[in-house]
Amino acid sequence: MAKRKFWSSDKLLALTALFISLLTLFIFIWQTNIISKQSHLSVMPYLLLDSANNSQEMTFSIDFNNHGVGPAIIVKKEILYNGNTYDLEFYDFLQQHVPGMDSVNVINHSTMQNGLAIPSGNKRNVITVGGDMKSYQTFLSIMSELQKNEFHYEIVYKSIYDDRWVINSITNEPNAIE
Repeated sequence: MAKRKFWSSDKLLALTALFISLLTLFIFIWQTNIISKQSHLSVMPYLLLDSANNSQEMTFSIDFNNHGVGPAIIVKKEILYNGNTYDLEFYDFLQQHVPGMDSVNVINHSTMQNGLAIPSGNKRNVITVGGDMKSYQTFLSIMSELQKNEFHYEIVYKSIYDDRWVINSITNEPNAIE
């Protein structure tokens, strides 16, 4: 009886087809991961705090600007001051906990409530004060005092894919939250 070869053409063809199928599956999974990462990055918000001190018009404003490509959805905000944590709007915090704010002319203030979406390329004005020299100077001294008394803020925001970042007064740049 003749001995049959182990590596027949049928086996080689089947193994080649199996190898090509596994390689195709690997490439498909790899491309799917790339597409998923790309879709997350295509809606990534980049929220930064900007302050504008206009001594000509005697105004001072604080804004959150979204420099990213997707909306920044506010999840949580906290103000830390003198060892206490406050879940208040910045304007309300100033009115309730900072002496001297009753003599400051507030031109504009807005809320940063949970669920607020700041669209890409837009900003949200937190507060604008001044308009006259006394009000302007008083607010600048109040902000200087706040910095000396351990004033910090923390804003947590997310993308539409629920990726989350935190921005705070210490670094003023977004850090991803796992």
